[in-house]
Amino acid sequence: MEIKIQRESLINGLYMTQSVIEHRTMMPILSNALIEAKGKGVSFTATDLQVGIIAREPADVSDAGKVLIPVKNLYDIAKELQNDMITIKTSPNNWIDVTCGKSRFKIMGASADEFPSLPSSEGVEFNIDAKDFCEMIEKVSYAMSNDETRYTLNGVFLEQAGTGAKASLRMVATDGHRLSYAERPVKSGKLAKGVIIPKKGIWELKKILEDVDGDFTLQIGEKTISVVTKNVTFVCRLIDGQFPPYNQVIPKESGRVVSVDRKTLIQALRRAALLANEKSKGVKFNISPGNLDISSSNPDLGEAKEEISCVYKGETFDVGFNASYFIDILNVLEDEKSILELKNDTSPCVIRSEFDKGFLSVVMPMRL
Repeated sequence: MEIKIQRESLINGLYMTQSVIEHRTMMPILSNALIEAKGKGVSFTATDLQVGIIAREPADVSDAGKVLIPVKNLYDIAKELQNDMITIKTSPNNWIDVTCGKSRFKIMGASADEFPSLPSSEGVEFNIDAKDFCEMIEKVSYAMSNDETRYTLNGVFLEQAGTGAKASLRMVATDGHRLSYAERPVKSGKLAKGVIIPKKGIWELKKILEDVDGDFTLQIGEKTISVVTKNVTFVCRLIDGQFPPYNQVIPKESGRVVSVDRKTLIQALRRAALLANEKSKGVKFNISPGNLDISSSNPDLGEAKEEISCVYKGETFDVGFNASYFIDILNVLEDEKSILELKNDTSPCVIRSEFDKGFLSVVMPMRL
């Protein structure tokens, strides 16, 4: 194999694949990426058997072929090179010669013969705006669980909401302490049941779609989800399991509604959290007509109290929350005012957006 490729194109291809590769793997072959040259371009393929990606870049192909490459080594080299044009050539025993101007490198590659192919993808196709899909990921991903024993929560749940002209896709994430969902309209497709996309797949999908303008086609099958754009093919195995019935934790009614300036609330929570318990980050809300007091106490550090004005008419009550969870939610909202809905001091708090009607988040209370 011998190719000449622009430095920027080489960096782009390697960048798209390197985050998929697991460097600590029981299969050493998966710690490499497959580079294949043919026609008028080159493709870079990486997989961990759960997530797979193929990035395509233009190149001048003198001799077609394929080889496995250590992505990180070649990526680091490409970033440091000064000239625009890079020559990559394989020699016997899968050595890879990299030449750029007066710089020359010799990298140990590997045979591509046993590199696994990506799983085939088929299923229902949805046309959705790439920006809308990225926004959904942004607005729910912080609620994904990091507890590997609850594997069905280690990703996002995607289901169809509404039909016909009102059809939309809803993305849901929860870790058992908080829950968020966001939905956006789709132009086609009908999903019979929801699917769970693993955390790694969601991050890779967001990275791909950030460079896409307008609509893209999302294909959802029984076992995989896939996307094909101009330069990238993405395939991800879905999590096989049952997502919990999340609607059951969303309060159907709330008798207490509090309106407070979003930025002011974020700043107050950050300051109060400085003296909160380092593990629980628990703070107490004391809500009274026209006033919201936020306090924290830590016997090893001291106490903190913040007083901010709010719009509230009702009885005074106290309720505890994890400050970090609240801040994560408030940071993804565009609203000037945050609307907090509570039933009592032991019920979850519902946070809605007046700006984004497709968004809702729930935070479970804490005992302090």
